[in-house]
Amino acid sequence: MIQSKRYFFIILILLSYQVCTSQVHANSNSDRVDYLIDLLQEPLDTESQKEIKGAIIRIWKLSKSEEIQQKMNNIGHFIRFRQYQEAEDFLSNIILEQDDFMDAYYQRAIIHYYQGEVNEARLDLLNVLSLEPRHFDALKVLALVYEKQNKKTEAYYIYKRLEKILPHDENVRSKLKSLENLI
Repeated sequence: MIQSKRYFFIILILLSYQVCTSQVHANSNSDRVDYLIDLLQEPLDTESQKEIKGAIIRIWKLSKSEEIQQKMNNIGHFIRFRQYQEAEDFLSNIILEQDDFMDAYYQRAIIHYYQGEVNEARLDLLNVLSLEPRHFDALKVLALVYEKQNKKTEAYYIYKRLEKILPHDENVRSKLKSLENLI
């Protein structure tokens, strides 16, 4: 039953993507994200949730500029070789070119987090959330930043925001439950 339910949602996503792409002028990426986030409000199996979240992330990773998109495709090279400062500098230049590109802020936040620069990571995550308040990955990392800073109450409230976006995510529920016992 779960397997057939999963395939039903995958087919539904693929069909909706085809409809959306055939109506490029009628529907923006924001409309697609709205639609997919609405799907996450339904009780879904874990695989279907992953598929939908992956589709949303792919939309959020798109730049308005093909040139910037090409540059973003090179970030993985720096990260693979643990060249975090080079990656940070590269992302900072991308942000200067397109200051509303949330994936550049998000990637730079992750690099800051890897390097233990939690305040800088927090600032970049807040930039992401100012551009897209429903960015569930940014919310998750921000909650981790607050936990790392021993700010359990702030982390709890971030997870509460995340729960509104991902109401059926067991990991979010588990984090909320464990933080409730600590605050």
